[in-house]
Parts: sequence; C-alpha cells; structure tokens
Amino acid sequence: MKFCMAQESIVYIGDFDLRNENVQAHLVMNNGKIFNKLGYSVSFIGINRNCCSFEEISKLSSINIENGNYLELPYTLTTKGILLYAHVKRKILSFLDNVCANQSIKYVITYQAPTYAFILKNIALWCKKEGIPYIVNCADLPLFDSQSLVKGAVMKYNWNKMHNINKRYAKGVIAVSHCIAEFYKCENRPSIIIPPLFDEPELLAITAKENDIPVFLYAGTPFIKSTHEIKTTGMKDRLDKIIDLMFDIEKRGILFQFDIVGISKEDYRACVPRHNEMLNQSRQIAFYGTQSHENTLKKLVDADYMINYRDKNLMTEAGMSTKVVESVSVGTPVVMNDIGDTFLYLESGVSGIKLTGDFNKDVGLVSKLCLMNKVDRKRNKSASRSSKVFSIDKYVPVMQSFIESVNSFSKTL
Repeated sequence: MKFCMAQESIVYIGDFDLRNENVQAHLVMNNGKIFNKLGYSVSFIGINRNCCSFEEISKLSSINIENGNYLELPYTLTTKGILLYAHVKRKILSFLDNVCANQSIKYVITYQAPTYAFILKNIALWCKKEGIPYIVNCADLPLFDSQSLVKGAVMKYNWNKMHNINKRYAKGVIAVSHCIAEFYKCENRPSIIIPPLFDEPELLAITAKENDIPVFLYAGTPFIKSTHEIKTTGMKDRLDKIIDLMFDIEKRGILFQFDIVGISKEDYRACVPRHNEMLNQSRQIAFYGTQSHENTLKKLVDADYMINYRDKNLMTEAGMSTKVVESVSVGTPVVMNDIGDTFLYLESGVSGIKLTGDFNKDVGLVSKLCLMNKVDRKRNKSASRSSKVFSIDKYVPVMQSFIESVNSFSKTL
C-alpha cells in the first residue's frame, strides 16, 4: 500500500463498510469531511461485511480515499473470526505505524470496533505510546433482545467490554445524542453532539413529484428478519404500529399511498403474521423490499412524508435515525413520535409532525395530513429542505472547538 503524504492526519477506525456503504460508513465519511474542511487528511480502517478472510479481501480492487488511505479488513466478529484476531491486530497497528511514519497523526477516532472489542485497548495503548489523543465516536447503545440466548450474551459482553475500554481511555467523545453524551460523561472530558449529517448535493438538485394523493414512506430495517414470529421487544422500528394506523385510515375511505422500503412483504408476513389478512385486504399499502441507497433516497425525495414509530428504550433514546436526517435534508417532513433528540432538529408542524402514541389521536392527526391540499404539502417540503439542520458546514466550527478542548484536556493528564 502506498501511503499519502500530508502534514496532519486523522485515522478513523471501526465497523463501517466503505465498499458496501452501510449506515456507519455514511456517518464517518461525513464526519471525515468536517475534518477535511478543518485542514486534516483522513484515513480509515474499516471492514467488509461480505468477506470473512484476508484472501477474499486481497482479490478486491482498492478503495481510493482523497488525501488519505484505507485499510479494509474482513468481517471477523464470528466464532471462526476469533482465530484471525492476532492477524487483524498486526494489520491495524502496522497501518497506524505506516501512516505515522508519513504523516503527523493528530487524533485516532474509533467508531465501535472493527473486530472483537479487545482490539480497542491495543489501539488506545498505541495512542498513549505515541502521545496521540484517542477519541470515541458513538452512535448507538444497542439491545440484544432479538438475538438467540448465546449470541445475545456474547454480543452484550463484547459491547460492555468496548464501552469499558472507551470510558477508560477516551480523551474526547463525539456522540450522536444527549443520551450517549450522558452515558460517557466524565468530569472535564470534552464531548460534542453531532447527529448523522447529509452531504449528497446531487439529490438536492432533483425536483420532487407533486403527488395528487399524499405519499407516506417508511424506509429502513424495522427488525432482524426471521422465519417465525418475532417479539415486539426485538423491533427497532414499530412498522407494525404504523401499518395498523394506516390501514385504519384506509378503512375510513381516506386516500393515500403508503410505500414500505427495506423489507419485502414476504419477510414482513413471516415476522408479523397477525397482519396477513390486513395486507391481503389493503390496496394502499405497498412493499418494495430492499432498495439501493440511491433508489431509497429518490423515493424519499418524491414522498410527502416519512413516517415511523419507535418504542422508548435505551437503544432508541440513544440513537438518531439516519432516515430522519435524510428525509428532512431532501425536503420530506417526518411523522414520528418524540424519541431521543429527534424533535430538537425539527420545526413542529412543518418538518416534524409528532405522533402521540395514542392510536385514536394519531389516526386523527394522520388523517388530517392525508386531507391537506397539494399546495400546503409542497410548502412544508420546501421549508424542510431549506432548514439545512444536518448540513456539514454547520458543524465545522463546532468540531473545531471540540478538538481544541481535547488538546487542552490531553495536556492536563
């Protein structure tokens, strides 16, 4: 690997997949753009979720990072993957040594972990040896209720280990929510709240359709797919509640279109069999299965509303839905219950319409949205897009202030 030359650099390490562009990849790449605007080059160490060996990785074309480098690792958070731990460790530390030899690394930032959490201690100790601040970027605090007993126990142990290491060694915390910032709170340690950001200007150039009837869209992965009925405690998004709501409105003769992206009708039926008859009857609820990131965003652009519901728990209070970020950014108001930090970024009644959790009240609220005229729907879409609450430029000075605080804090230790 040929290493780029630059004066000051940042290295991002974690379980993001730049090749397949998972949600984590978009978050760290956009944060990386903030650092680029501050004059730093950014290199990445990520994973490929579709590869389980270094042999598979070696057959892939390289990923080019402007003014930076990328180390792609196989997915090793598996039983067999533990056998590759030593190899992964050597690869990561060697990459850091090589970047350090060619550039001045100012900060190392971890986003979760590229393998078992033990690796974070090795990275943190490398940073301590080199006098480089170790920063944690945390975007969620997951639950493992939907996992099998054994897998859930292993994953929970790994997450607890990761957070214990991070709490001990972090010189600063980049959190996506106040909940996570509070979770990592430590006297005098700098923290900053930066939600997932949006930077896809080509989509902002697209003119949205003017729909004759309102189009609601759900986009995401509501739960881990299964061949049998799953418990509601294992659902990240309560798509079942939204379908109950929309079908009730349909039975009242009110026109709308409800599109569901991210899960097929067959997979949904298998996990929520109580809705089989309802979905047979409905003519206004349509499933589109898994779509590419680009196609999903295009459907968001054309929709009048993005709709979702989440139960309150540690995972949902800590996280920040990327679909909320994407929806508002492309000009589609969000219809959702008040969860976590969501409505701190939305204008009530314009870019954000708040569900109450009371079924009858929410039926009335969404029915009114269905009856809203085309002109008012267009006005709300325009206001959502122009808000730019998730633009990268907005957070450049905030990040500058944060890293200055990290520098000061590191000097006191």
